Amino acid sequence: MADPLRSSHLRAVEVLVREAVQNSLDERRNDLHDPIRVRFERRVLTGPAKRRFVDGLGLSQIADRQRYFRSSHAWFAAGTPELESLRDPNTEMPILAISDFNTRGLGGRWNRRRSRDDRFFNLVLSIGGSLKWEADEDDEHPRSLGSYGFGKMAFAMCSRIRTVLYYSTFGPDANTDGDTCRAMASAFLPPHTINDVDFAGQSFFGNPSDEGSVPVKPMTGPHAHAWIRELGLPERSDDDTGTTVVIPATPTTIHDVVKACATWWWPRMVDPEPHRRVRFEFINENGQPLDCRPRSVPGLSAFIDCYRQAASSKVGDGYDIARIQVRPQGTARSAGRLLLKAVDPPEPTAVVDDESTNRVALIRDGLVIAYENGLAHEDKTPIAGIFLPSTDSDSERAFVLSEPPSHDAWEENAQRLRDKYVWGADFIRLTKSQMKTKVRDFQARHAPPSQTEHTAAGAFLRKALGGLFERRTSPPRPPQPSRRAFTIETRASGRSPGPPAEDFVTYVVGLADHAPVAEQDALVTISLRALADADGTRSDLLPCEIAADGQSHRGLESASLTTRLRRGRRTIFRARGRVHRAWKTKWELEVTRSQQ
Repeated sequence: MADPLRSSHLRAVEVLVREAVQNSLDERRNDLHDPIRVRFERRVLTGPAKRRFVDGLGLSQIADRQRYFRSSHAWFAAGTPELESLRDPNTEMPILAISDFNTRGLGGRWNRRRSRDDRFFNLVLSIGGSLKWEADEDDEHPRSLGSYGFGKMAFAMCSRIRTVLYYSTFGPDANTDGDTCRAMASAFLPPHTINDVDFAGQSFFGNPSDEGSVPVKPMTGPHAHAWIRELGLPERSDDDTGTTVVIPATPTTIHDVVKACATWWWPRMVDPEPHRRVRFEFINENGQPLDCRPRSVPGLSAFIDCYRQAASSKVGDGYDIARIQVRPQGTARSAGRLLLKAVDPPEPTAVVDDESTNRVALIRDGLVIAYENGLAHEDKTPIAGIFLPSTDSDSERAFVLSEPPSHDAWEENAQRLRDKYVWGADFIRLTKSQMKTKVRDFQARHAPPSQTEHTAAGAFLRKALGGLFERRTSPPRPPQPSRRAFTIETRASGRSPGPPAEDFVTYVVGLADHAPVAEQDALVTISLRALADADGTRSDLLPCEIAADGQSHRGLESASLTTRLRRGRRTIFRARGRVHRAWKTKWELEVTRSQQ
C-alpha cells in the first residue's frame, strides 16, 4: 500500500485529523443535542504494557513474514526497525488513540456493503470506495463531507507498520445480528509469497470466520471488550456509542495533532452555533490534557474574525462581504459568500506565514478545504478572507464532487464533477475567477492614501509645477525587477483565415533555473479578449480552448490547465478561439502556483 493520497500537499498528520473528524461528524447522533467530542490520546508503551499489546494484537506474525516482503516495496521500509524491536520491551512503541463520542458507531453489516449504514464494512473492510455520497443523491440537503473512501487510508499511513485497530459500540438492529460492539485490526503489508502461496498484503486480526471468502470476522460483544482490556486499552460501555481507532508504532506527536486540528478545523471550534461545534480533547503521553486555542496559532486570527462576521447581521468596519454569482453554461447559479478583511502588513523583518497573508480560506461544512493563494496582488494591501459555499443543493454537491480523495482542493477538471454536471467545470472555474476579481477590487478600495496628494488641486499643481521647485541630484532609480519563478515564451500567434476565423497562440512555459524547487504544480490560464468589435465598442473575454500534454479545456471566458512543471523541461501550451475577422484581439497568459 503506497500512499494513495500522495498527490496531496498535506502532511500525513493533516490528512489524518481531517479524515478522522470528518468520519465523526458524518456519524453524529441526531437524538443528542450535545456536540460531538473527538479525543486524541498519545501513549508510549514499554515493558509489560508493550508485551501485552504486541502479543494481544498478534504483531509478531507480521515480523515473521517480514523476510518475505520484496525489497522493491520501499514504502514499508520505515516499519522494519519497529518490527525488529517488537520483542524488546525496552524499546518504546508510541500509539495514538482517536475516539469519538455522541456518534452512532460502526453498525450495519460487517461483511458486505449495501448502503452507507453498513459503516463497519465501509471503514474497516472496503478499500477506496464509499456509498455515502451515492446514498445522498436524492436528499434535499446532501451530506457535505464524504468519507470512507481512500481518505481512511490516512489511519494506516500514520503507522510505521501500516496497522490499525478499530473498536466500536453502536445500537443493535437486524443488520448487526443484535451485537452492540465490534473490534478488529487490519494491516496493509507488501504483497509476498510463502511456499508458492501468494498473499495480497491486506491482513485482518479477529475471530475465525465460517465464510470461505472472508478469513476472519470481527470480535463482538463481551469478547470484543475483553480483547480491548487484554491490550491494555480503555474500554467503552455499550450505551456509550462511538468509535475508537488505535494506530500503533506512530511517529505522530500530540503537538502535531493539536496544530493540524487548529489549522483545518478551527471553524468547528469557534462556530457560534453550539450544536455545530466539535469539542476537541488532546492528551499527551504523560496523561496530561493539552489546550487548543485557534487564535493562538499564528495567522488564524484574521480568518476567525471573518468567520464571526459571517454570522453577524451587520458587517463591521474594515470588512467586506460579496455574494458570488456565476453563469456556467448560461444559467445563473449562486456559488457562495466571500468575506474579506484588510490586515496590517507584516514588519519588513517578519517571516510571513504562507497560510496567513493574502489567502482565502475555502470552508465547507466547518472544514478548511484549502487556503487559496493567487487571488490577491502580493504587492498591494494585504488581506485575509473566507469563502462559504452556497447551500443550494446542486452548487454544494458540485463543490464536493470537485474535491480529490484528500478533500484539499476544488478542481474544475475532477472527473466526478464532469460526470455529474456538464456545467460543473465552468462553475468551479468561474467561482474562482469571481473571487479573484472581488479580492483585487477590495485591495484597490483599501489602498492607503497618498502621503503627498491630498486634493485634486494639489495633484494638479504637483504635476504642473513640481519640476520647477524640485532639484534632483541624480536620475530616479528604476524599480528592481522581480525574479519570476516561471519562464514564459511566446512561440507563435496569428489568425487563420477561416471561415470561421480563429486566433491562435503558442506559449512555452517552464520552471525558472533559479526557482527554489525542482518541480511545481502550476495553473496556466489563457484568455482571449476583443479590444474592439466591428462597431468600435469594447468586448468581454471570448471563449477559447487550451491544450497541453494531452489535456484540453474549453472555457467561456478563459481556459485553464494544471500541469507539473519541472526544471529543465518546457511545456507547450496551444490555444485557439473563434473571432470575427474585423476584430482586434489580444491574448493574455497567467501562470500561478497551484495548491493541487
